Amino acid sequence: MKKVWLLCIGCLYWVALTLQAAMVPNLYDARVPIAQQSPKAQQQASRDAMRQVLVKVRGNRDILDSQIIRNKVDDAQSFIRQYRFDNREGQSYFVATFDNERIDELVRSAGFPVWGSRRPSSLLWLAVENPQNGERSLLSEQSSSDHRKQILDTVQMRGIAVHLPILDLDDLSKIGVYDVWGRFIDSVVDASSRYQVEAVLLARLYVNRGNPEAENAQVDSAANSGQTMTWQLDWNFALGQDRDAGSLTADNTEQLLTALMDLHADKLALRYAINNEGAVQGNVVHLQFNNINDLSLYVEVSKLLSSLSVVSQVNLVKQQDAISTFAVRLLGSEQDLLNAISLERHFQRQTDQFGQPVDTLQYNWVP
Repeated sequence: MKKVWLLCIGCLYWVALTLQAAMVPNLYDARVPIAQQSPKAQQQASRDAMRQVLVKVRGNRDILDSQIIRNKVDDAQSFIRQYRFDNREGQSYFVATFDNERIDELVRSAGFPVWGSRRPSSLLWLAVENPQNGERSLLSEQSSSDHRKQILDTVQMRGIAVHLPILDLDDLSKIGVYDVWGRFIDSVVDASSRYQVEAVLLARLYVNRGNPEAENAQVDSAANSGQTMTWQLDWNFALGQDRDAGSLTADNTEQLLTALMDLHADKLALRYAINNEGAVQGNVVHLQFNNINDLSLYVEVSKLLSSLSVVSQVNLVKQQDAISTFAVRLLGSEQDLLNAISLERHFQRQTDQFGQPVDTLQYNWVP
């Protein structure tokens, strides 16, 4: 018997071995150091906090170059919903939560995309060489080193999910420090499959002693010219079939790890943030789900589709047996929608007998 439903739908971080796409929390929160709680200091802290939130929501630091954004940042306090002061290890912080709707509206009005909270997870394999004795070691999720803290602090500021391997016997049976040091990215990608991440990042960190690979340096090392050592970080990036590589140099490891995470966040945002340029606002595409056989699944699919930042509205337009067809109104392009859906583990693209996606947008629900 055929059924027809016509309804209108309104518009953690890490578990070992099942990372997948992450719902990144606190995108509209910021924490910045503050020397004192005077009105002038609060005004500056509010501006710094708003810049931090704008970069997280946009996904790229280029938003801070916009004159529209600069003008609004001067009035940052009017965008704040609530704030408080915090103290950690003797350092005072200004902690603010911004109005998400106003921030999103500002980002779009300046011509930039808004990157939703569902973001790809990445796994970072980092090999570090000790400059004193030349020993090389891999950084793990359990490490208490300053390197791990710097990485986690930066990814929190950028609003991305980057994790380190647990380096248990399973990991170490597949990958050793010299695989990472040798930059064998495909081997590292294979070893990362158990983590189910979208992106894999490989890096080696060492003191530069005239290595010619430093010609692609992207960090200004002049800031600490009094130091004699120059550090270098060589990186490789893998996302699906895409590969990229480069090198960074600086006078300290903190600069390098911050620059690496900034660069990684920019790359992910370029692919997954909504690209408004050339997109037809309000464009509607139809998605077919082939195994929606009860109302609870329909509700779940509708909720997940509506939660995507590229989607403004979802309507069920046809229900025949277990096949549901949804009309999805977009804020960006169809490719933006496909990129966003690729991060949702419950949505599996329908493939043909050769394992290739079918021409139409057909999906299956995966529990």
